[in-house]
Amino acid sequence: MPLVVPALRLFMLFLNVYETFKTLKTPPASARRGGKPSVRAMTQRKRNLKGCLAIWIVWCCFAIYEKTIDGIIGLVTPFYEEMKSVLLLFLVLTRARGAEPLFLHVIRPMVKPYTTTLDTLLDLTCMFGDIFFALVQLPVELALPYWNS
Repeated sequence: MPLVVPALRLFMLFLNVYETFKTLKTPPASARRGGKPSVRAMTQRKRNLKGCLAIWIVWCCFAIYEKTIDGIIGLVTPFYEEMKSVLLLFLVLTRARGAEPLFLHVIRPMVKPYTTTLDTLLDLTCMFGDIFFALVQLPVELALPYWNS
C-alpha cells in the first residue's frame, strides 16, 4: 500500500497538467462567426476552466495538508493510507465533478472570511518580491558587460 498513494498522486498531477493544457487551448474557429470561436465553444471552455481551477485548488490544499499534518493524523487513524488512496482515486476518477463540490462546500467557506486579509498579504508579498528581484537584477546587469568581454 505504500506505493499506491504516491502513484495516485503522480497520476493525478499529470492528469491535472494535461487537462489544463487542453483547456487553455483556444477553441477552433467557426466559419459562421468570421474566424472567431462559437459562443457554445467559449461557454464550454469557461466551464472547463472553472473545473480546472477547482481541481488545482483542491490539489494544492491536499498537498499542503499532506506536508503539514498528514503524519500526525496517520499515526492515530486506523486505515488512514487506505482512506487517503480512496479519496485520491475518487478525485482522479471524477475530475472536476468531484473537486468542485469539495471546493464550493469545504474550502471556500473556510477561506471566504479571510479574503481581504489574504489579498492584502498577497499584494505585500508581490510588492516585496518585485523589490527583491529588482535589487538582485541590478548586480547582474552591472556584471554582464564584464562577463561578455
